Amino acid sequence: MTRINATNDRLRDSAPSSSPGSAMTHVVTDNCINCKYTDCVEVCPVDCFHEGPNFLAIDPDECIDCTLCVAECPVNAIFPDMDVPAGQECFLAINAELAKEWPVIASKIPAMEGADLWDGMPHKLPLLDHGDGSKPAMATAGPSGAA
Repeated sequence: MTRINATNDRLRDSAPSSSPGSAMTHVVTDNCINCKYTDCVEVCPVDCFHEGPNFLAIDPDECIDCTLCVAECPVNAIFPDMDVPAGQECFLAINAELAKEWPVIASKIPAMEGADLWDGMPHKLPLLDHGDGSKPAMATAGPSGAA
């Protein structure tokens, strides 16, 4: 365990900077919405993932830029903050905001029902459930758009 902690400390201290005074982080993007596979959670050495109703968020203050989660995400929804796909830059702020509100998830759980049907569906941001008791109107529609 000491070896893992030493490795994590080294990774945290040597993480490249994305802006002065802040370490690079990884970001969960649009394709996680309504899929919420948690393979990434299981490999995270610092428990920086937070679980919401239909999305995972990465805490940018905890992420050590180890990159382990990227390869584990079966829907390719995780990117380094400097490589977030065009049009999905808003997920930088979304991850930071929701990570403060949602609980940490450190163990793999089953994906959402129908996750495979949502994989690759574009423009899912309106479906993001912030977990505050209100759901966007479109959140009850299925992948085909039908309720």
